Amino acid sequence: MQENQIHLKIIRIFTDEANQADREVVRKWLNESENNKKLYRDLQEIWLTTGEKNNSDQYALDIAIKQFKAKTSRSVKYFDFRNILKYAAILILVIALPMMYFFGQKSSEADTFTTISCAYGDKSEVELPDGSKAWLNSGSTLKFNNNFKGDIRSVELEGEAYFSVTKDKKRSFTVETFGITTEVLGTEFNLTAYKEDQTVAATLVEGSIKVKSPIQHIILSPNQKLVYNKTSKKMERYQLQDISCDTEWRNGRMIFKGESLSSLEPKLERWFDVDIEFTDEEVKKRRFSGILERESILEAVKYFDYSKYVGYKIEGNTITFYSE
Repeated sequence: MQENQIHLKIIRIFTDEANQADREVVRKWLNESENNKKLYRDLQEIWLTTGEKNNSDQYALDIAIKQFKAKTSRSVKYFDFRNILKYAAILILVIALPMMYFFGQKSSEADTFTTISCAYGDKSEVELPDGSKAWLNSGSTLKFNNNFKGDIRSVELEGEAYFSVTKDKKRSFTVETFGITTEVLGTEFNLTAYKEDQTVAATLVEGSIKVKSPIQHIILSPNQKLVYNKTSKKMERYQLQDISCDTEWRNGRMIFKGESLSSLEPKLERWFDVDIEFTDEEVKKRRFSGILERESILEAVKYFDYSKYVGYKIEGNTITFYSE
C-alpha cells in the first residue's frame, strides 16, 4: 500500500473516523516493523499534544505547529541531527495529512457521480440524494451527482423516466438531455429522450415545469405535453385529455391509442428486448389501440394477430410482421 494511503487511514483512526477495514490495514502495517510502530506512536503523541478532538477537516494546524514547537524546544538538547529531521518530517506529516484528507474528501464529494442504466425489458426505480424519485423505462440511463451541492439539483437522462421531485423552493431541479433543459421546483412529469428518437417529449402530471432549448422555452401546465424536434429545433405544446399513454409504463402497462405498428416498433423492442422487422410498408401503417401488461412477448404479439390484416412469425429474438 502506498505511503499516503496508510497515512490517511492513520489520520482517520486519530479522528475516530476509521472503519473496521481501515483499522485492520493499519494493524497489519504496524506488525510489519518496529519502525512503523515507533512512527505511529510519535504521530499519535504529536496529535494528542494539540488537544484536538474534532474531525480531521477541522484540525487547527496553527495550534498544532505552535504546540509542537514548544514541546520540541524543551527537549531539543537530547536530539541528534537525524532525530531533528525525523521530527521535522513528522510535523510536516501532521500538517499535510489533515489537508490531504480535507481536500481529498471535498474533491470526492464534488466529483462523485452515479450512473444507473436500465436494460431492455427491465424497469428501475431510483431514489435521488434529495429524496426525489425517478422510474427508468427500458433502455434508459440516468446520471447524477451524489451530493446535489449548490443551488441546482441536476441530473442527465438518456431514455425515458418518470420523475417525482421533492419540493425545494430554494433549489430548482433540472434534467439535461440532448441540449434540452427541463426545470422544476417540485412536481411529477414524464420525460422521453431516447438517442435514436427524433423527438424529446415532456408530459406534465402535476405542478409546473419549464422546458428550455438554446432558442426557445415553454412552461407547461398539468395534462400538457411538449414535443421538441431534434432536427428542426422547434417545440410544440399539446393539451391532452388523457396522459396515461405517456405515464402508465411506470405501473407495468403499455397503453397505446391509434398508433401505427411503425411507431410502436421501438417501444415494443425496448419493452420486450426483441428485434422487430416488417416485410412491407402497408403493415407498418396498421394502427392499433390497446393495453399490454407484463405479458410474454408471445402473448403480446398474438394481440396484433387478431387483426385480419396483420400476420407475424418469430425466429429466435426477431419478430417479423407482414400484411395478410
